[in-house]
Amino acid sequence: MDKVKIKVLSGGHMPEKKTKGAAAYDCYARIDGMGEDQYFDPHRKLHYIPGINGITTKTPLGFALEMPEGVHAFILARSSIGLTTKLICPIGFGLIDSDYRGEVCMLYKELDPDYDATSWNMDDAIYDGDRIAQLLFNVPVELVQADELSETERGAGGFGSTGVNDEATK
Repeated sequence: MDKVKIKVLSGGHMPEKKTKGAAAYDCYARIDGMGEDQYFDPHRKLHYIPGINGITTKTPLGFALEMPEGVHAFILARSSIGLTTKLICPIGFGLIDSDYRGEVCMLYKELDPDYDATSWNMDDAIYDGDRIAQLLFNVPVELVQADELSETERGAGGFGSTGVNDEATK
């Protein structure tokens, strides 16, 4: 079984399988401070842009991975997100390459055809510590917690950092 190093970042949670038969690891939102796209609730840190239907937000999951060559992972929405909120993952799922060393994030967008700003529902928000994604590997792995990960040429570059296909845009 391949070993995958995982570095849990400050305020992050170790992904975990909740049942013996679980195929994927549940992942938790990590909200580490107040930024432009974060709003404060006295009881929980909120990571969402309230009042703007159709905006995609990138929510950090509190960990980075070091996978052996040939191992990759998928980041998927939890089924409960689609059932209990109006949030969707606009790209379907994310692919995490073995040379990526940045924080793993999940993309969500609120899609509400009946939206009106005065009726925004706090239940469609993502809060610090919420289980919001699932991590699925292409092969069985053992997660091993590590303080540091090896460096790669790519490093933390993700979400389009390798550029676009110039031929496709001509």
